[in-house]
Amino acid sequence: MHNPFENLSTRLTNLETLALQILEKLGSNTENVAHIGGIELAQEITRLSKARLYALVSARRIPHSKRGQRLYFDRAELLAWIQAGKRAQNETAACI
Repeated sequence: MHNPFENLSTRLTNLETLALQILEKLGSNTENVAHIGGIELAQEITRLSKARLYALVSARRIPHSKRGQRLYFDRAELLAWIQAGKRAQNETAACI
């Protein structure tokens, strides 16, 4: 006689594999989403106040996107913006 539990075990293994594949795909999508955020993300990365960030957005001096009334910031763009603002080190000042 055929054991019904053998078939069940195989199907459960297949379901587990499928669930892990789905979780991996969802995990990679959430990583991409985590790189985009609102004003809180910009505050976290730049350490600037909301008022200062709004002023920079208004002057179009900080990378951002706007959809309707909402502002969006990209983590990589903000980090590049900060890097671009670095001043060159003065070698004579470093010797003093």
